[in-house]
Amino acid sequence: MSNKVLLIRREDTFLVNTIRTQMTKNSYEYVEAPLSVRELSKLKGDFTLMLLYADDSVGEAREALVYIKDLMLEEEKELIACGDRNALEEVEKIIPRELIEAEFERPLDMVSIMDKVGDFLLEQRLEQRKKMILVVDDDPTYLKLIKEWLKDNYRVGMANSGMQAITWLAGNKADLVLLDYEMPTIKGSKVLEMLKSEANSSTIPVMFLTGKSDKEAIMEVLALKPAGYLLKSIDRATLLETLDKFFIEQKYKK
Repeated sequence: MSNKVLLIRREDTFLVNTIRTQMTKNSYEYVEAPLSVRELSKLKGDFTLMLLYADDSVGEAREALVYIKDLMLEEEKELIACGDRNALEEVEKIIPRELIEAEFERPLDMVSIMDKVGDFLLEQRLEQRKKMILVVDDDPTYLKLIKEWLKDNYRVGMANSGMQAITWLAGNKADLVLLDYEMPTIKGSKVLEMLKSEANSSTIPVMFLTGKSDKEAIMEVLALKPAGYLLKSIDRATLLETLDKFFIEQKYKK
């Protein structure tokens, strides 16, 4: 994931140029685009934070604001918006205030804006140091539960099928896959085989998640030589302890 900032504006103005100057002064890497779907779509997501300068005509760019909202919801991009109160209210008609990371009203305090950008980028860099775990399970409730348990210690990706996991791994890196062994369409054993056959996922450790605790079922799981297995009845503390121990052992093996 890139740590670039996307500066979005409709027109070149004195304040936009001031923002550019401050971004450069603070050594923040940024790209820039007009407030239009066509121009925004050319960037292909090469940024983590959007900084929008909203002028008096921002309400005329409804489609572009909808596009920005979709990026926030679908790709987890964050938005800082600045401008006068009327312009910010036009933005909020499309993008709910609770989704916006921060708002700054004119007269703009450039120091506060740059501090907010810097804090976000630092948090992103710290977040990226966390191990990434992909959880694969056909039960969306269980997926959300595991993500909630892990999110403070790890970055978490989610997939609800084997094919979705393979698609996810084609564009993302994982340090560990937690894989449901008893999925209905494609069994976990088959998914493991598929992962091992793909170049970009062949070396990723896989731990099975299983609801069966009898000896015969466990032996069946272990015969596939995963990195380990976890019972779905595991509690949060034990799960975190097990994963922490696994990554420590991986570190020493390297």
